[in-house]
Amino acid sequence: MPVLQVDFDGCQGALAGLCWSQVNHHRLMGTRSRIGIELSDHSVVSSYCHWDGYPSGNGRTLVKHYQDREAVKALIDGGSMSSVRTRNTWNSGSALRDENGEYIRDAEGFMMSEGDREPQPQYHSERGDGMEPMHSSFDQFTKDNCDEEYVYLYSLNGEWKCWELERREIEVTENDKLTLGHDSKDEIDEVLTMRWYTYPNRTEIPA
Repeated sequence: MPVLQVDFDGCQGALAGLCWSQVNHHRLMGTRSRIGIELSDHSVVSSYCHWDGYPSGNGRTLVKHYQDREAVKALIDGGSMSSVRTRNTWNSGSALRDENGEYIRDAEGFMMSEGDREPQPQYHSERGDGMEPMHSSFDQFTKDNCDEEYVYLYSLNGEWKCWELERREIEVTENDKLTLGHDSKDEIDEVLTMRWYTYPNRTEIPA
């Protein structure tokens, strides 16, 4: 899949809008994350994931199932995804139950359903939408490009690293407001309520 080359000078809001319109049109809230791989120039190619972004979810899954660069590249190359690892497809049917009415699960503990498949990523491209992988600096990778809560990086030395993205509202001065390019005070005040800064905090992935 082609890589999205983004000029990030002032376009973060546009990228977030693209994410919301293409990926989240069902308005279902998950623990969002971004999964990336470090390149030799220390830039990052990454893709968005909607569900299970917490370290005990996607963190453990990445450490267990993606431990070489080729596998990580293949995962990211598919673009934005609903889940890193699931049996679900976009056409999965009802959950399967045994004769006692209990849900049937596979060896990994995934609930099985009609029309499902072996555990694998579920890409938005499979339903005809989604976003291409993003090529960016490390600093931009650790911003909430699509309202992510966590980012995961497969480093050059083959280690998975995780950062939790803490969002803090920042105070904007009158001079700062004048740089936003808005003509009326009403417009400026509206933008002021959305002024946030993201602080990445290194977080351990549980064993």
